[in-house]
Amino acid sequence: MRIVLIGLAVHLLGVAGVPADVFRIDSPDEWENWHIPHGVVEIKSDGGLELVKYRRQINAVADAGLFVHPSQKHGEVKGGIFRAGSNERDSERIIDGDLNTYWQPDSADQLIKWSIDIDLGRPVLARSIKLSFPDQEGARPFRQFSVFVTQGARIQAQDDVFRYRKVFETTQPNYADIIVIPLKGSEQDTTRILDYLPELDLQAEQDYQVVRLIRIVAHEQNSDAALAEVEVLAQGDNISLGTLERGGNFEHGLLAREPQNMFDGNMDTFGNILTSGGTKGGWKEGGLWWQVDLGALFWLDEIFIYFQNRGEGTSSFLFEGLHHGRGYNILYSDGRRTTGGELDLTFLLREDIAIDGRLVSERLVRHIRYLFRPRKIRYLFWHGHEDSGWFSHPMEFMIFSPGYPAQVVLRSDFIDLGKLRGDGRPKAIKELSWESETPDQTRLQVRSRAGNTLDEVYTFYDRKGAEITETKWTSLPKVLKGPIDTTLVAGRDWGPWSNFYQFSGEAFKSETPRRFIQLELILSTEDPRVAPGIGSLSIDFEDALIQSAKGRILPQQTMANEDTQFDYTIWPVGDINDTGFNRVRLFIPNAVEEGSLDIRVGGEEVEARGVSVEEDGLVVELPELVRTDSVQISFTTRILRNATVFDVELGHADRPGIWQSVEANERRANIVFLPELVDSDRLIGDLSILPRSFTPNGDGINDELEIRFALFKVSDQRPVVRIYDLAGRLVAELASSEGDEIVVLKWSGLDGKGMRVDPGIYLCQIDAQAEAGDGEVFKTISVVY
Repeated sequence: MRIVLIGLAVHLLGVAGVPADVFRIDSPDEWENWHIPHGVVEIKSDGGLELVKYRRQINAVADAGLFVHPSQKHGEVKGGIFRAGSNERDSERIIDGDLNTYWQPDSADQLIKWSIDIDLGRPVLARSIKLSFPDQEGARPFRQFSVFVTQGARIQAQDDVFRYRKVFETTQPNYADIIVIPLKGSEQDTTRILDYLPELDLQAEQDYQVVRLIRIVAHEQNSDAALAEVEVLAQGDNISLGTLERGGNFEHGLLAREPQNMFDGNMDTFGNILTSGGTKGGWKEGGLWWQVDLGALFWLDEIFIYFQNRGEGTSSFLFEGLHHGRGYNILYSDGRRTTGGELDLTFLLREDIAIDGRLVSERLVRHIRYLFRPRKIRYLFWHGHEDSGWFSHPMEFMIFSPGYPAQVVLRSDFIDLGKLRGDGRPKAIKELSWESETPDQTRLQVRSRAGNTLDEVYTFYDRKGAEITETKWTSLPKVLKGPIDTTLVAGRDWGPWSNFYQFSGEAFKSETPRRFIQLELILSTEDPRVAPGIGSLSIDFEDALIQSAKGRILPQQTMANEDTQFDYTIWPVGDINDTGFNRVRLFIPNAVEEGSLDIRVGGEEVEARGVSVEEDGLVVELPELVRTDSVQISFTTRILRNATVFDVELGHADRPGIWQSVEANERRANIVFLPELVDSDRLIGDLSILPRSFTPNGDGINDELEIRFALFKVSDQRPVVRIYDLAGRLVAELASSEGDEIVVLKWSGLDGKGMRVDPGIYLCQIDAQAEAGDGEVFKTISVVY
């Protein structure tokens, strides 16, 4: 695990001479320190980030060199020119994208050497092959030739030998400078449309072939024969490739093994589906299933499955391969979980094969495309209908997207602010800011966490590279021991991830001061045609007021809605290098009783320089700076909710942008409990209705009814008071503000139409509007004139 140590820029000096720094991430080197899913995010040369757009209708030759695969003779090899029988030096010219360059076989070589093979680096779902020839003095089109393709499965286990099939052959001399060879489907191919897609031509969608290698063979020698360019029109970028590198993973049952081999772009590997007579429990208990996490959330609209046929690759011609069994289902999920913690899977498709009730030719189908409207998909789940009737090798499982990923999560390494400054001390983190582009339907989300310590986690390996326990590693002889990996993880003092920041430049939401921070970015889009981008990300920080502070509130138990004197004590940790603090901000849920405030610094009573009331608490100005002395603030207030948290922050009058959080001295030391409410369903208390008999006649005496009550154990509710007559008819309805804990409502004796009600007895219903608990109270009131 690396620690980010780069990119520090000092921008300004604070009011009190305190250096203020900005750590800016805006270069490729700095983004390299982030955990970014492989292949889905592009780091631009100017230091910005943007999502990778997955393409459709691509020339698969153009980027063949980006793909690497194993070979028997040459180890790992890149796509490109696989073999040139003649003039190998110029062979790359037919895949360089330049029609002005070309390859010419050497006229001195025999005709048998006038051939060339192109390796696309991975199997692609190809629609056509385009050959471009020069037509100029000394360089003319090939006159007689053939074109062959193969899907790339070796037919010899120890050599790079393939079975090619012919897709084109001249029947007369060729003089055209461009030839497009359509790749037609066969009885083994089919396309299924899952949704209503009127824009698609189903007949045209049946024509495709899986291709990895293309061979061009000349049948006639002419001294000026030349080939300028070869292009392969393919369906698109296959998202399956790179699943493991993105951080995805695979799970499978006992009968459907090695699903990862279907996602590797290697036709020599395959999944294994093998069943016997079946079990009473069916596919689930038998284990005829597999699941893949793609490593990011994608927009997907096409799936292609390639099942091995008899005699294909190194399989025997006796291999029947009942590739469908009795059929299968595919489900998907965007990553959401059920209440039980399992993936919330949605049905995508059902493939039914009735062996005895369908034409034999249907059983020959081995290559199946599924087209559907775009869906957000991160997980794919496959299962057979029954755990019997299967003996199959699914070789490739390709998936395609109409554009940008739906969501990508990026996470930084641990950013060491203390090392950036060079003093190893915690820093006060002021704000996060960023430069981004978020077109309509796109979003950039940012959140943070912070801490002061990092722990080390050790992973042990044996000599063969297998992970083992520390105990086993210790007991092995030295010659059998493998390496030990050390990983840095967040220490125990780290808080949870913050809420998402709402705007650039917002105050830091995690605990501060802290030495280390970690950031997470989420780039998402609701439209695969557009995507957000980020240009830079900045962390604004400066020296802390003090290194840390612990706090505790007493008492930690009280009665609901009862005046209680609380003492909040702060124990700061600082030294001569700290500026100290002279402001304390207390987040108190209800009003503080006037005159109840008492302050002690180092045990000595002091007079506050000033006290200001804020929306959710108050700020106390201390008479002097504090670095190491304890501070105790006493006040009287009422608590209405069980487990009320008292948050406290420290500030400095000359550094108004800095507020440092005070941590609980021990677990729950900043929480006050209401034991009487724990086992009670009561939501309404301290109800007062005055006067019980009122005279709304406009004489200024008892003209209004006041209904006052406390709301317990609920939040973000809008309580309602309804007035009914004795016949049960609704007379009036009064609503409070949302989130009020002490509710005060007044009724002037008017009905819903604004008319004064008749004298008599009425029923008053107080409704907390809660989904559970005892949230209703009924009282009678009297209207007299």
